[in-house]
Amino acid sequence: MRLFTDDNIAVACIWAEARGESQDGKTAVAEVIRNRMRRKYFSHGDVVSTVFWPYQFSWANTDNKWRADVFNLDNSDGLVRRCFDAWVADEHTDLTHGAVLYANVDLIVKLGWQMPSWAHDDKRTATVGNHSFFRD
Repeated sequence: MRLFTDDNIAVACIWAEARGESQDGKTAVAEVIRNRMRRKYFSHGDVVSTVFWPYQFSWANTDNKWRADVFNLDNSDGLVRRCFDAWVADEHTDLTHGAVLYANVDLIVKLGWQMPSWAHDDKRTATVGNHSFFRD
């Protein structure tokens, strides 16, 4: 028996990446996970390899302070349930228009970080909440 289910891993990723976003924002992150799985984009096509592929989802990076928090999530928490709802809803949505990448562009600019090389306006497919979504 697997200790961590695919659904729980995806929900943890959505919580870590989009917990402060609207429901559409959470669903959009779920779409990116599924789009990456379908295309095997930095993924073997399953949830685990998609979410934990090195340097793809910032919460899973070893230097991210939120990384351990996902192991304390509780299914009875309303925010966690909304992340699960986003994961399930994604099977019927296309808010990102097939995006496989996203970034909080305003935060990157505000903090003076380097913009990802793939974050170009001509590759932007959507903006949902604080995240801009991109095709590769």
